[in-house]
This record gives sequence, C-alpha cells and structure tokens, in this order.
Amino acid sequence: MPVIFAWPWALLALPLPWLLWWQLPARATADRLQHPLMQRWLGSHRDQEPARSGRSGFWLWLVWPLLIVALARPQTLGPPLIPAQPGRSLMLVVDLSMSMAEADMRWQNQTISRYQAVQAVVGDFVRQRRGDALGLIVFGDFAALQAPLTPDVDAVEGVLATLQPGMAGSRTAIGDALALAVQRLRQSQADNAVIILLSDGANTTGEVLPAQSAEAAEASGIRVHSIGFGAEPRLGVFTMSNSAVDEAALSAIADRTGGRYFRARSTEELAAVYQQLNALEPSPQRSLNSRQTHDWFWVPALVALVLLALGRWLSGRRSRA
Repeated sequence: MPVIFAWPWALLALPLPWLLWWQLPARATADRLQHPLMQRWLGSHRDQEPARSGRSGFWLWLVWPLLIVALARPQTLGPPLIPAQPGRSLMLVVDLSMSMAEADMRWQNQTISRYQAVQAVVGDFVRQRRGDALGLIVFGDFAALQAPLTPDVDAVEGVLATLQPGMAGSRTAIGDALALAVQRLRQSQADNAVIILLSDGANTTGEVLPAQSAEAAEASGIRVHSIGFGAEPRLGVFTMSNSAVDEAALSAIADRTGGRYFRARSTEELAAVYQQLNALEPSPQRSLNSRQTHDWFWVPALVALVLLALGRWLSGRRSRA
C-alpha cells in the first residue's frame, strides 16, 4: 500500500543539519551559538574528545531525519468510502425487446446493436454514480427486476453486461416496467427518487398503460426522465428497420412527472443524453475522493525517542568508564 505525506513540505528541512555543519565551522568560534545541544549536534566537542563526540553525535544524526519524517505525517489510504445514506435512488428501466438487437449503431468504428450501445453508454453512466443507490429493471413482453436498489454500482454494471435482447420477449411493456419501478421505489421509501426510462419503441403489451404509470409516479413524487433511442425507421425494397419510437408517449411521461424527454439517434447522442442526466441529477453525497486515512507518524517518532534514550544511556556508560 503506497505511503503519502500529509505535510510533504516538512521534508524540506531534512538537509538543514548538514547545511549548518558545512557553514558554521568556517565561522569564528566566538560567533557560534554557545548552546550545549547545538555544540553536540555540530560536533564542536571534537577538539576535546573527537572519538567520543563523534560516537554520541551519531545518534543525533539519525534522530533528525526520523523527526522530520514524523512531522511530514506519513499516511496510507484505505478504499473509497461509500456513504451510509445514498445521495439519490436511481432506477434504470431499459428496453430489452427484440428490436434492441437492431444493428444500426456505430461505436469505435464498429457496427453494433442498440443494446450493445446501451451497455457501453449506460455502463459508463453507472460507474460515475458511486455514492448513489441504483437499481435495474428490464422489459419486453413483461417487466423484470434484475437488480434491486443498491450502492454496489459494480454489481449493477455486471448485470447490465450479461443481458441480451429478446430475453424478456419480443414486445414492449413500457407501462408495466414503469409501474414496477414506481412500486420498488415506493417500497424503499427512498428520497430523491428518479427513474430513467429507455425504449426504442411503443407500448405494445402489458396490463398497465404508460399514462397510468406516469400518474402513479407523479403521485409518489418520482421524476421520470425518458429516452427514445434508435435510428429513424428505414424503409427499403427488401428490408425495414424494427420499430419506431413513440415520442409522444415518452414525452408525456416525462412532462407529467417533472422529468425531461430526450431523443438519441446514435451512440454519441445517447452518451450526450446521459451526460446531461448526470448534470440534471447530481449526487449530493458523492464520495469518490473520500478515503479513510491511517496515520503512521508515531512510528518514526517512537524510533527517534528510542534512539535518543539509547544514545544517552551509551554516552553515560562511556562517561563512567
């Protein structure tokens, strides 16, 4: 574990005794500071008892750097601290219908599916939300909770990376997914509750209409930001792209709950949307730079005291001898 110094500027005093050693002997004896401790430190007794003063002064030369290191306060850092109370409770609601397998996105000069773009962009967003509680709901024919609210953002990112389009069916139950997210946030009694809903289509199945779910979110004081994702439908002689975003429904959900609606037609636009969401929903208790510190100044200070005591004891023995 690396060691850092809380007051590294104190280390500038390390060469001070050597500077005094080189400068003061050139001055007249009468000009020197006539203090017993300084005389011993600078070896001014060497004219009388060179061997003895050299041996006793050796301890002082060791003590000085130890005391300076202690003054600089060496420390080690523990792992990042996660706050006991998360800053915000964010429920991610992600479309996992078969249309999310449409390969109409580009990322790092490669053609990828819509869900692969979501994995890359939303995964990065999740990593930036340390200090918040995150949950994950996916939907197709039905809505399913994949990760309950947790401060373990790495676990949420891991779940997001393992899912595949079509696992929940081919249709799109937006209303059911939004209703499940509202229910889970209500049960958690979370403060600063926010839902981020992403879909590339329209509500085609389910027991709850999107408008009904939005009404429940509004009654619970939960903001819903909605994202319509996917390239514009392309019609051709032999091919037709999957689904078209129901922008009116997604926009109505956001408007009713005090959130915002975003349209993303590419991976770059989706990344820009999540950057805006980071700005709209900052974490008030984010603690990325908060770490527990362990002070070790007492170790060099203790060694310095032991050396002083040992040097005094040895000097006393030689004096009696």
